[in-house]
Amino acid sequence: MRAAQFRVGMDITLLTINTWKCDGDYYPRMEWLAAELKASGARIVLCQECFKTADGKVDTLSYISRELNMPGYFVPCRRKSRMFAGIDTDSFSGLGILTDLPVTSQMVIDLPSSPADGGRSAQLLTLDLGAGLSLMMANVHLTHLRNGEALRLMQLEKVLSCMAASAAPYRIIGGDFNAHPGSALIEVLKNKIKALECIQYFVDYIFVLPSLTAAGYTSFIHGKTILDRPDKTGLYPSDHFGVATTLVLDHIPD
Repeated sequence: MRAAQFRVGMDITLLTINTWKCDGDYYPRMEWLAAELKASGARIVLCQECFKTADGKVDTLSYISRELNMPGYFVPCRRKSRMFAGIDTDSFSGLGILTDLPVTSQMVIDLPSSPADGGRSAQLLTLDLGAGLSLMMANVHLTHLRNGEALRLMQLEKVLSCMAASAAPYRIIGGDFNAHPGSALIEVLKNKIKALECIQYFVDYIFVLPSLTAAGYTSFIHGKTILDRPDKTGLYPSDHFGVATTLVLDHIPD
């Protein structure tokens, strides 16, 4: 469906999932993950820990993109040697967004880091919703360090600063925040930024930021946990469950 066909009441399902690099039973996991993503009907998929070998022969986001027949936008992050199929493998643990909506701009932000956990970035895409409106999506994977709350706050602040400079009236941030409900970072989002939590599970969230238009916020419904069931062999798609919500684009003019 093309952006020009958008109308009042159009719904768009979006989700986020940490794909767990190359860990676990990688190839069967990817098959199950792709099948479940296809069944979700999502038109925007935020992915973290997207495994890609340095030679490009194994590539999580490209595989899912082909299976869903949906364009993928990849950001290489955190390059290092990882154990894959019993072999030390030069690889990335990157970010990726899959969407069939028109992309009008892309941005990669290098985030503050520490020697213990460097190489983190954030991924921003602006999507054309038609009728002169647009949506900025931020895909994040903040530091996992147990004592990294101050660093996570700095990383979040840099992402929000870049998003604030966008003219897109609708803005959403999602991904793996490595922060639990009630933490300082989540309280900043809710109480200082006035973001609305669409859905959360463990450390994965989707937040709607205040709109730059008089509409206030993008409407959303049906927040739920997904990718939370095993296949017939007991295999789960990842060590994370996904979270999803449906945006209701009910402020688009005729």
